[in-house]
Amino acid sequence: GSGARSFRCSAAARAAEAAEAQSASSEQQPNQDMKWDISPERWVDVKWTDGDRQRFPLEHAKFRADPRLTASSVPPQGDDDPMDWTTTTRAFISCFRMGDCYTTIFEDLVYDRLAGCDELLERLHIPMFEEKSVVQPMHSKAVPGEGTYERVRRQTYWISLHIWLLHIKQHAIQEGESLWVSALCALLTRRMFEYEWNLVKGLLHAADVPIMSVTGEVLDMQEFVFGLCVALDDAFKEEAPRGCAHALALEDSELESGRSGLAPRVKYALWANVYSGAIAHDADELYELTVYLLRQRILMESLQRDAFLSRRFTWTKHPPWS
Repeated sequence: GSGARSFRCSAAARAAEAAEAQSASSEQQPNQDMKWDISPERWVDVKWTDGDRQRFPLEHAKFRADPRLTASSVPPQGDDDPMDWTTTTRAFISCFRMGDCYTTIFEDLVYDRLAGCDELLERLHIPMFEEKSVVQPMHSKAVPGEGTYERVRRQTYWISLHIWLLHIKQHAIQEGESLWVSALCALLTRRMFEYEWNLVKGLLHAADVPIMSVTGEVLDMQEFVFGLCVALDDAFKEEAPRGCAHALALEDSELESGRSGLAPRVKYALWANVYSGAIAHDADELYELTVYLLRQRILMESLQRDAFLSRRFTWTKHPPWS
């Protein structure tokens, strides 16, 4: 819908044209509903309102008081042991493109968030992932039902959050590592994004999207997801240079000048993208999704290199806040 598309972020090939056109139109008539813009300084230049700025300190205090967002509340996983020979051999074979027998263990990790977690999805108002045939009969006249695109978009965002978590971890590991580890990390992030878009294609086929439209719809989804990832990257880079848990524990007086706090910015990015800005800022599902993502980020930051690359971990649980 037009409301969701106001949050759309164009990819590099279209960004310059979009920015130029938007800049020209904004000079003629300011858009009061604009949530973000493309500027020379940053890809996603969020247009905070006075209401946002007034709400952020209250949200920061609420998240800081949530016992689920302390470093000690996320149980440590993995160990310091090096990769075993089986995993190393599989990684070697996959890096040299003799077959992919390594990244499947990470695909299973992502799939775990699609199947068998209906209660969590219901709490977060993420549409359930149903098993449905993606094969359409010849000359099928089936068309997507009402609300289909919004459902698939939200499911895509849910998948993307987990791919993003894995991508951010491998990116952090690459710094200062050997060529071998760098190649392995590059393989992981490439294969996981390919896996994500194959899943999205399956969702679109299952939603009776016409075959000739699937490629265009996938591109559309990629642009939405790009905007979310950039917004999250910026939030963590600017608000959490010393780590997620440290940023969440900061008092208001400890925030650097011009900073709003990590959790409020993550929450805003999820509100504007996953929920298309269509729910209240104090909605329970929005708050819970923010807590969920922050807890997973704390876990990722705590993992040792080989524990991550060997996938000796699973997603941390999401307990309710009584």
